[in-house]
Amino acid sequence: MIRLTEYMLQRRMLVNLIALLLMLAGIFCLVRINRESIPDVNFDMVSIVTVYPGASPAEAEDLISIPIEKKLRGVSGIQKVRSYNVENVSFLVIFLEDGIKDKRKAVQDIKDAVGQADNLPSNASKPLVKEITFENTELVSIAFTGKNAGVPYSRIRDLADRMEDIFYDIDGVAEVEKLGFYDREYLVEVDPGKLDEYRIGMNTLLATLKMRNIDFPGGALRIGKKEFVLRTKGQFRDVDEIRNTVITANDSGNATRIGDIATVRDSYKEADARFRFDGKEAVVFKLWKKRSADEIELSGRLRKTIGEKSPSGYDDIAISFFDDQSKMTERRLSAVIEEAVIGFTILGLFMLFLLGRRMSLIVLMGIPVTFMGTFIYMWYFGITLNIVSLFGVIMVLGMVVDFSIVIAENSHRYMEEGLERIEAVRKGLHEVFWPVTVTFVCIVIAFLPLLLVSGMIGKFVKAIPTVIIVSLAASWAFAMFMLPAWLNMLLRREQDSGKPGNSPTLPMRVAAFICALFGKKTGRAMSGPAVTADIRDEDAHFEAGGFGHVQRRYKMLVRTAVEHRYITLGILLALFSLSLYLIPVIGFKFIPKGGEEQIRINVKLPYEMNLEANHEEMKKLEKIVLELPGEELESLCVTVGVENVDIIDPKPSKATFKSTFNCYLTPEKTRRRTAGVINEGLRKNITAAQKAGILMTDMDVRTETVMKSPPVGRPVNVEIRGEDFETSKKIAAEYVSYLTTIEGVHDVAIDLEEGKTEYRYSANDTTAAWTGVSTYDIAMSIHASFAGAVPTKLNQKDEEIGIRVRFNEEARTKMKGLSDVKIANMTGGLVPLNAVSKVQVGKSYSQINRLNYHRLMQVQADADASILTPVEVTSLLEKKFPDIEKRYPGFTVRYGGEQEDTDKSMGELGALFVAALIVIFIILTVYMNSLLLPVVVMSAIPFALVGVVFALVTHQQPLSFMSTLGLFSLAGIIVSNTLILVQFINKFRQEGMSLKDAIIEGGVVRLRPIVLTAGSMVLELIPVIYGIGGKDYLVAPLALAFGYGLIFATFITLIIVPCFYHIAEDLTKSFRRLFTLFG
Repeated sequence: MIRLTEYMLQRRMLVNLIALLLMLAGIFCLVRINRESIPDVNFDMVSIVTVYPGASPAEAEDLISIPIEKKLRGVSGIQKVRSYNVENVSFLVIFLEDGIKDKRKAVQDIKDAVGQADNLPSNASKPLVKEITFENTELVSIAFTGKNAGVPYSRIRDLADRMEDIFYDIDGVAEVEKLGFYDREYLVEVDPGKLDEYRIGMNTLLATLKMRNIDFPGGALRIGKKEFVLRTKGQFRDVDEIRNTVITANDSGNATRIGDIATVRDSYKEADARFRFDGKEAVVFKLWKKRSADEIELSGRLRKTIGEKSPSGYDDIAISFFDDQSKMTERRLSAVIEEAVIGFTILGLFMLFLLGRRMSLIVLMGIPVTFMGTFIYMWYFGITLNIVSLFGVIMVLGMVVDFSIVIAENSHRYMEEGLERIEAVRKGLHEVFWPVTVTFVCIVIAFLPLLLVSGMIGKFVKAIPTVIIVSLAASWAFAMFMLPAWLNMLLRREQDSGKPGNSPTLPMRVAAFICALFGKKTGRAMSGPAVTADIRDEDAHFEAGGFGHVQRRYKMLVRTAVEHRYITLGILLALFSLSLYLIPVIGFKFIPKGGEEQIRINVKLPYEMNLEANHEEMKKLEKIVLELPGEELESLCVTVGVENVDIIDPKPSKATFKSTFNCYLTPEKTRRRTAGVINEGLRKNITAAQKAGILMTDMDVRTETVMKSPPVGRPVNVEIRGEDFETSKKIAAEYVSYLTTIEGVHDVAIDLEEGKTEYRYSANDTTAAWTGVSTYDIAMSIHASFAGAVPTKLNQKDEEIGIRVRFNEEARTKMKGLSDVKIANMTGGLVPLNAVSKVQVGKSYSQINRLNYHRLMQVQADADASILTPVEVTSLLEKKFPDIEKRYPGFTVRYGGEQEDTDKSMGELGALFVAALIVIFIILTVYMNSLLLPVVVMSAIPFALVGVVFALVTHQQPLSFMSTLGLFSLAGIIVSNTLILVQFINKFRQEGMSLKDAIIEGGVVRLRPIVLTAGSMVLELIPVIYGIGGKDYLVAPLALAFGYGLIFATFITLIIVPCFYHIAEDLTKSFRRLFTLFG
């Protein structure tokens, strides 16, 4: 490999050509990389949906979910199974094991197992097994609302219907999800009194409609050489034809028509949910993009298309965009790019002042070449430009110059000693080739735990180590094979460099540099030869670095530290102990909140509340939310009849007594209050409205800020598994009672919900038998009378319209309506419902959940991290209820939520990090041929914790998963700096220097490259840490920990590692004396 470096050293044109091709290819790939806010991750889940019409949640559980679960027990690769049993539906979610190798086989095994469940109810649908993939992602929501209250729903729906086809014609749009868009239907509302008067049963009416609405082929009539098509035409064309349809007639010509017993009108399917936008009823479209589409570009085309192709004549209808992912993506990417530009500028200036213009320019030229290689990799492997991958770019920005600085600075040092340029470059490169290569390998190994950690958060941050490792590989290749040719071409020896007396102060440097660039005056005229001379003089000072006084100060400091090395070590150990003590004080929060631009309000009313009553109550709450100032609230979308849940429990809870408010806030930079403060204000206003009687006092309201981050469980989550819900309720009550007493814990709730009162009808077998009425007749008559039956459908244009038959509103809203139900038997007689059936009144649960083949009840709560973190709350619960399972045999209590995510992710990350350190130690041992020196090299790693804890304390931040990633990421950088430092100390000792002089001289020689590399990494992270250009709260903790940890690690490397080196030698001598004494 060294021969290849020799070859490239003398091939300037080849190197320049490669650089040019890399730049062109990189730009080509960069403009083709898709942009998105956060990375798409595959959640490794499979869903099984089975529809069982008329089934209660308990029936869906017993007859569908449990039989399927039994078949799944023998399938390998399954981590856990959740089931959600609601009215009419069994919904199972299967979580596959992390890192499963053959996912396709696992999905097929699940399908095969479900196919073996052959004892399911005959009238249930075939279970639909489908892998939950995220090939399509949500792009934007569009609301259609009337500009005034008088705009009818039909006009809003008509415009939305016409726009749907326009949206699908846009390349990149994968799906249009329609909300509040109800299908047309012809509604036949029957008067029960008229049915009695004409002695007609509901089942007779249904049969009449079905038999009349026919369009049926009859074959062909062949007469001679001609053929005629036969067809029976009886399909309804409009409401009048339905109204005039004859039900019964006699031989006198008297007929009973549908219009005699019912009103018939053109209507829409009854809503099971209502949607509102900014205080008005709305039709809402959610547009999903294909994974291959670019969010920002597609959103721009979408808006342009709406402006150009929207149908005319709808000036009274507003089309509004909200929850636009592209806008957030654009803001976040712009902020990250701005941070990168600022960081690069700071890095350039920093290197300029320490390396000089010429050398800093040579080193900086490698950055675009390196990143073009990274962008080629990202495009080829489908890594998108998002806040996570771009943060990887920012984080590695300072690292990619590390190898180049080491080689350039070493080559320049040999030029200063008098070697010819090509010899200086050759010797400088050969001397550090293997140390740099080993450090590169160690850095890559140190970042591998971030790449290999599993789970949701591991998949989410995977782009960071990927980008860093690829960029480092590209920078290593550049430093080894391209940089030497450029150094040989551009590096210059300055005869007067390195003289301490010639080192200008920082203000003098800035002034001279500005004057050299713009020809201004600094005490004398700057023109012609004078400018050239001053530039040359200043360049000499720059390339010398002006670093002499810093080196002298450092030399004095490291000499003192080495001479008092055990005192120095004691101080360091004291700081480390203090850091360990402070960790519980600052607390742990898996993903700290901050920067949210959305508030979600989940509302539950009493269980008996119907949809219309719920809608009226939500209008009152809506007024309170809309009182937020326009500078804070961008838009408000309300879904009445639906409660949103997290993606990890992907079954939205649908019920007439539930509602969800999604409050979309303006960007944080444009408002004074944070989302958390606004959320607390809303909570207080809602409580005050309940006390004042404006809102129902028994309205359960839970507000929370929503962060665009990897989904995790509720902060506090207690899972109670057991088959008897009554016992589970007792266990849950104990937890609820205790949680409500803990300061900082709020919104405590049990997820098991009672359903509405049920009137359960069953056939009176004896009476039903002699009257000729079956249980099916009873069920269908009740269903048709109240829910409404659709006996037939017809097609008009591109729309399928159902004909729904039910009792009129008066009968459906009174108890008397039940006694009005009459069932026509086989002889045509009408039998009252109460004559052939018996009824029981009871209650069921609105939803029954299961986890890993057992019934599940959960106690959930939120925690104010400024008072108690979720992990601390969970710890209190464990101490309070140590024997809960012994007191309730047969029941299992498990703590999930953030505690589960924390234990799993941190445990796995810790194990991987230890494994990485072991591998690094083995590599260093082999390379250095010593067991003791690798210990010295790695000794600084644990003490980086001091800088991380200091940063978190001073910035009032908890320890989090992301800040832990930052801490672990430091290992490779620390090894990089300490390894070459130790190598130089060994080199000087081999040249005859004393131990102390070699240690001090090694530190002095390595001071500038270490300060340059560490300083460049820290400075380019400052915009991310402090949000210069826009703060991203997701990656800021990682940058904070990495930046401040590196500052302290640099101090450790330059001051403490020399002490450790000397202490190691002291120990070696002591052991030798002992061996000599006892040998």
